[in-house]
Amino acid sequence: MKTYINDVTFLSDFRFSHVRNVIIENGKIIEISNSAIKHEPGSIEVPATGRYLCPGFIDLHFHGALGSDTMDGDFNSLEIMSRYCGQHGVTSFYPTTWAADSQAITKVIENFKDHHEKLSGSRAIGLHIEGPFINPNYKGAQSIKSIRNPDPIEYQRWFNSMVVKLITCAPEIPGGMDFIQSAAKNNIRISIGHSGATYDQVIEAANNGASQATHLFNGMQGLNHRVPGTVGGLLEDNRISVQIICDGIHLHPSIVDLIIRMKSSKNTILITDSICGAGLPDGDYEINGNSLSVKNGIARNSEGSLAGSTLSLDIAVRNTMQFSRKPLEEIIPMVTTTPAIEMGLSGTKGYIKPGYDADLILLDNEITIEKTIVNGQIVFSKN
Repeated sequence: MKTYINDVTFLSDFRFSHVRNVIIENGKIIEISNSAIKHEPGSIEVPATGRYLCPGFIDLHFHGALGSDTMDGDFNSLEIMSRYCGQHGVTSFYPTTWAADSQAITKVIENFKDHHEKLSGSRAIGLHIEGPFINPNYKGAQSIKSIRNPDPIEYQRWFNSMVVKLITCAPEIPGGMDFIQSAAKNNIRISIGHSGATYDQVIEAANNGASQATHLFNGMQGLNHRVPGTVGGLLEDNRISVQIICDGIHLHPSIVDLIIRMKSSKNTILITDSICGAGLPDGDYEINGNSLSVKNGIARNSEGSLAGSTLSLDIAVRNTMQFSRKPLEEIIPMVTTTPAIEMGLSGTKGYIKPGYDADLILLDNEITIEKTIVNGQIVFSKN
């Protein structure tokens, strides 16, 4: 059965174009046409007049929402997270761990392998291991008792799982550079984070295969005009794409604008870093044995450190438009094309082109989500 999205303004290659039809079949985009097409009997029609059709959002850094967390290690939590993502325009997400012991991380990996293809909303397409190979001096809300140096026996098991796709690491810790080299050889993306790496160590890490920065400026050595440090290296090296949390809390709006001007849409990735309290009222929550408190939408641990966010990716898009004063066609790639390219998904996700996955969203003029389409199926509709 074919689906026809009619009279649509769609985003491709950083610009909007208008066409009569975007046609979907068997989970793929099969045609983009400006011709009058006779629709097949039984087909699905999606009117899109006055709407924007964009590739589905990709969230590389998503711990949880609606009371569920990746560390729960069960299908129900993944399903709740999947549905929540779909409601906010995310068609692909990477469930993200907290620093934890080996047994807890193994449970998450096994749960993912068993259940990620059964989810009814957004697709969970890989795991992001945030920690435990990080610098304890820049741990943020991560548990100090779970932080450790890279162990080849442990991380080889992660590589062998075939579902771990992204790992946050501090390159300066003992064994950090060797770990980055090993990950790169296994086609695992490494994101520098929770790190006090010097400028030179950042460049060395990039030489060894590191290609991302985890929530830039947060949980890392800052920028100094004489000692550029971790942030300086990450901003300067365009082999590195930077994740940013655009909630107006983790980064001042002027810093968001500065980052995008320095790195461009092609090297900037919007993330949520959302926790189980996302989508719920203020309150106290427990994640992986650690207590978190959400007040006025801001999540902190018992030490007062920021502990992820309650942000959704659709709000991040609207915030970034406001903070950077850039048009929608420059913002959307930061949640679609750029993360897709960085994670090696070119040819399948991040663009609206024939042959690509039919992972799509419809936005209204207020840049809110009207419909989310995953693998050609509507998984969320506002009306």
